[in-house]
Amino acid sequence: MAQYSTRTYTWQDLADESVVENYLDTDYVDTDYFSNTYPLGWEEWLEWTGNGTTIDGSTGFDDLVYTDTVVDFGVSRTFYPIAFARSNGTHSIAIQTSADGSTGWTTQSLGAITARYVRVQVTVVNATETARLDQLEYRFESDPISETFYGLSVSDSGTALPIARNYSSILGIRYDAPQNFQVVLTDTTASAPEVTSYDLDTWGKIATSTTANVTVIGYPSIAADAQGNISLD
Repeated sequence: MAQYSTRTYTWQDLADESVVENYLDTDYVDTDYFSNTYPLGWEEWLEWTGNGTTIDGSTGFDDLVYTDTVVDFGVSRTFYPIAFARSNGTHSIAIQTSADGSTGWTTQSLGAITARYVRVQVTVVNATETARLDQLEYRFESDPISETFYGLSVSDSGTALPIARNYSSILGIRYDAPQNFQVVLTDTTASAPEVTSYDLDTWGKIATSTTANVTVIGYPSIAADAQGNISLD
């Protein structure tokens, strides 16, 4: 799927900047022969790929920005992206969403995203070698992750769950507690979710400490890695 950074100039632009027009490799051909046989004017050129040559005050090509086709889920849904690209330079991957699938595209922060229309955009930084994108793969996942804490002491003032995994958002909990006790998710902060237990047999459902098995459920945290790809954090 190789995609290349490009720049558009007229032949006159090149001539005005005195870009060398000799396209023959003088190490391997007799330039006198070819100069007499084949005119070497701009009219003989079919294309020009002068990355690094200054034209109109600007040197080199622009960064390569490739936008893949729009994905339409049919309905709005919550997902988190995993994406990989292979390029010849430094690249970054952006996840963009739109309300109608054609206008108002917005780059989203990495994490759980809710949208119907989504597209992936890759930017490859142009350098000495013309920016090139060789491969792009991605998928949109919707399965949550979870952890279970057995015999957890749940305080009447709130207990932070000892999570070992990284979450972008907390969806809820499941629990197994003594009869007439309820365990409630009282803080949904992704990095430090907290639960509190209540005694349902008391007047006003008073917060009371207990021991319970608690499972936390949420979407995983994702981040851009050192190569610019999007993966689980």
